[in-house]
Amino acid sequence: MVAIRPQDADRVLARPDPAVRVVLLHGTDSGLISERAANFCKTVLGGADDAFGLVRLEAAEIASDPGRLADEANTIPLFGGSRVIRVRVSGNRPILNAVTAVLAAPPRDSWVVLEAGEIRKGVGLRKLCEAALGAAAIACYADEGAALDRLIESELSAFRLTPEARTLLKLQLGADRLASRSELVKLALYARGRTEIDVADIRAVIGDGGGFAADEAVDAAAMGDAETFDRHFRRILASGTPAFVVASSALRHFQTLHKIRSAIEAGAPQQAAIDMAGGVFFQRKAKLEQAVRLWSSERLLAALDRLDRAILDSRLKAAIGEEIIGQALLSIAVMARQARRPAA
Repeated sequence: MVAIRPQDADRVLARPDPAVRVVLLHGTDSGLISERAANFCKTVLGGADDAFGLVRLEAAEIASDPGRLADEANTIPLFGGSRVIRVRVSGNRPILNAVTAVLAAPPRDSWVVLEAGEIRKGVGLRKLCEAALGAAAIACYADEGAALDRLIESELSAFRLTPEARTLLKLQLGADRLASRSELVKLALYARGRTEIDVADIRAVIGDGGGFAADEAVDAAAMGDAETFDRHFRRILASGTPAFVVASSALRHFQTLHKIRSAIEAGAPQQAAIDMAGGVFFQRKAKLEQAVRLWSSERLLAALDRLDRAILDSRLKAAIGEEIIGQALLSIAVMARQARRPAA
């Protein structure tokens, strides 16, 4: 089966196809992957919290016992109905053969849901599930544009957002679906009894200020000020804000910088390139303009690659996730500082 288009993903998952027994959810938004997997499981199991119908496996368990996945998939439900085998794919555990075996003899009463991180096109499980008739591959990336508007409306439909508040809110959300939804629920509770949400509400609630502190830390890293970044980063962690908030902010910022720098190198004036990029809150515009002059598109790609690897590693090694993200951003600050030095 071909890869499912992002705009069709929720519709496809809401109506499980008996001919498609393996569903691969992959991408950079672990929150969206988790939310979609949970919703799909509820749909298959009829919304029930069925301890017998839901089986959770780790990739390591399947790697050590390759026949385990097929055994679970073909087990007849004890009390009838359907089963879901939910597999968390992490690290380099080899489970491709186990999934291939399930596809070769598809189960009649079970679905297998694979939750993975970023997988390149034409590689491993993604290649298998995009090509197999009995599988579906669904990419899960950060909400943006219309998808982010839909998420906001789903939680804040009772309120009117000022244009400035909506712009600021969208800048703070999107990197992780579950985290974004949690922040929106918190905002709705904060504004309960009112009809309008403004910028002051966003600043007071979203991330308890963590998102805005993260912006300051990221700006410092992008400008090569390692000391200021380190000070802000430590303060953010001490406040209880997760390190992934800073990593997500950095990823969005450097993606924006790359979009602007690429447009400039293609011949666009700097101001026009910034305007075309959109999503720039006016209070950060001056720092953004400085960073654009500092970074080349080649260096920005290297920084984005470093951030991608750090985010993935921080999820695989959660115990040292803060250190992984902090070191990656410090190395990016060093890259920026080197770019500031005049050529000898």
